[in-house]
Amino acid sequence: MRIAAIDIGTNSIHMVVAEASGAAGFEVLDREREVVQIGRGSFAQKRLHPDAIRRTVDALDRFVQLARRHDVDRIVCTATAAVREAENGGEFLSLATTLTGVAPRVIPSSEEGRLIYLGVRSALQLGDKPSLIVDIGGGSLQLVTGSRERLGVVETAPLGALRLTEQFLRSDPPSRRDLGRLRAFVRKTAREPLSAVLQRQPAAVYGSSGSIHALAHTAHWQETGEPLKSLNGHTLGLASLERLTRRLQRMSNAEREKLPGIDARRAEIIVPGAVVLLHIIEEAGHDGIVLSDYGVREGLVTDYVERHAQEISSTGKIGDLRLRSVMQCLTRLGADGTHARHVADLALQLYDGFRSRHGYRSAERETLRFAALLHDVGAVIGYDGHGEHSYYVIRHANLRGFTPRELELVATVARYHGKARPRKSEASLRDLHGAERKLVRWFAALLRVAEGLDRSHYQLVRSVRVVRRGKAFTILAQTRPGSNLELWAARGRLKFLGRLVGLPVSLEGESASSASGRRHPGSRARRGKGVLRMVPRTGRAENRRGPATAPSARAGR
Repeated sequence: MRIAAIDIGTNSIHMVVAEASGAAGFEVLDREREVVQIGRGSFAQKRLHPDAIRRTVDALDRFVQLARRHDVDRIVCTATAAVREAENGGEFLSLATTLTGVAPRVIPSSEEGRLIYLGVRSALQLGDKPSLIVDIGGGSLQLVTGSRERLGVVETAPLGALRLTEQFLRSDPPSRRDLGRLRAFVRKTAREPLSAVLQRQPAAVYGSSGSIHALAHTAHWQETGEPLKSLNGHTLGLASLERLTRRLQRMSNAEREKLPGIDARRAEIIVPGAVVLLHIIEEAGHDGIVLSDYGVREGLVTDYVERHAQEISSTGKIGDLRLRSVMQCLTRLGADGTHARHVADLALQLYDGFRSRHGYRSAERETLRFAALLHDVGAVIGYDGHGEHSYYVIRHANLRGFTPRELELVATVARYHGKARPRKSEASLRDLHGAERKLVRWFAALLRVAEGLDRSHYQLVRSVRVVRRGKAFTILAQTRPGSNLELWAARGRLKFLGRLVGLPVSLEGESASSASGRRHPGSRARRGKGVLRMVPRTGRAENRRGPATAPSARAGR
């Protein structure tokens, strides 16, 4: 399964595309980042600026398009401090959803901290004792404690790099007075959350976020004259951070932009980020901070993988994107996958048996397969009228790999698997041309019979084969004992299929032994209308017109 995780932060929007292999983890396939600063100017006025909203929505749209070019199965998207605090955050969410088709989820600071922990735990081997994880975003500071097995406490403070820049740095380079006010505010604001996390006596300090990454890259270049080859697991020493912070405070924005590892947008907010990080490491009493290249985005992927392990493991080996997406839909909705797969098998056997009459090819065969797998998904809304519900669910389930026309055909075939007939006057058929309407009629007829052959959802009809007998067709159903209900239900659905075939179509049950030409010792022979059939002794008397007794009341839908 491929997952795209998008994090709309105060300063930047990030995306990671990952291939999940099951509960064991995932592999990152692609990353993308763009500095959009949706939070610029918003903290004082508590409102997102229109131009910042537009920049962010445009970037989100580009990210979503890139994710879909990767054929991702899921796109998960979160927004953090700036959107969370803005009075008009809902306007941004509405516009983003309308223009990109992806609805960002605004998460509280506690959830943001949990996702950071999951991301860092996926990148680094945490110890048995609690560690401190530091994330300095554009709007807030996250302090999280956690061990290899358990998340501890999550504390947050309004000490984001962009927020502090706008609040305290009035001159360029920053004046001594500005820096003094900044440090005093950081000490005061961080005191309570730091006290809460340091009570856990963290054995190590880990860092995740763009500001910390930029500081590590620049410090390493300053110390060695070479670029940092590997970020994950690298230790940024306290002494190196102190030297870099003093240097950054004396530089102008233009000078900081020229430093390796710092771009223009990062240069203007890096000083507050350095001040905050330096204060935390000093207060924690450690000599440095170990960097993680995973953060909220990877935490989103980890969280999704852990919560959908069964779905991923059951569908991850399916190569066809469309089939994988269909099976994931069944799992996600809690639909009866066993019944759906069995009905699909029976429908395809009928398709193959009547190929000489309908003349469709392998490509169209897949349409029937997908419709059969999804025919009952509407039951999650309600059983009454669930054919119509199935049509709606299929059209809006974000199934991947289908063209709009393919999806419409799959949904329409599923729509008519029950009592409703696919008539030209029906609204769902008006936009289809003649050949497509004919296909829907054929496939709906085949699906209706297949669904009847598993009326009880117990797979009592193992398989079917179609034989031509003169000017008629007979469907031979290989049955298990107690299949009377299935045969009765399917016979009641043959009339529509017979019209399309153009010849009479009948249904007969045969045990496994009679199908191979041997008489089953637990069955007795019964002759009806010149046809010798094997009827299990445990079953009721039956003939082509239906069972001698009414169907069981406990039958499934």
